[in-house]
Amino acid sequence: MIVEDGAFLGSRCIVTEGVRIGAGAVLSANVSLTASVPVIDVTGPDPVEYRGEVPSRAVVVPGTRPRDFPAGTYQLSCALIVGWREASHDLRLSLNDVLREFELAV
Repeated sequence: MIVEDGAFLGSRCIVTEGVRIGAGAVLSANVSLTASVPVIDVTGPDPVEYRGEVPSRAVVVPGTRPRDFPAGTYQLSCALIVGWREASHDLRLSLNDVLREFELAV
């Protein structure tokens, strides 16, 4: 797994081998990613699907999508890109930078 500079992973995120988190991406709490879990950009008129990567500066939340099986339709995990990191996100996440700069453990 690769987590590029400035990425922020929220509480209880799970990221396994075969996944690349782009620079400045924000994963909200409970996002679970493997190389096969789809990351779906739902910000445009049509969904764009990624596998094994989160684009730089994407804001990602956990989601589900339906899948048909012989026994019925069930919801499978996915991750949804619901926006793109903005200056307001940078300001909220800047506390991490200050803690690192002054080598403070919390």
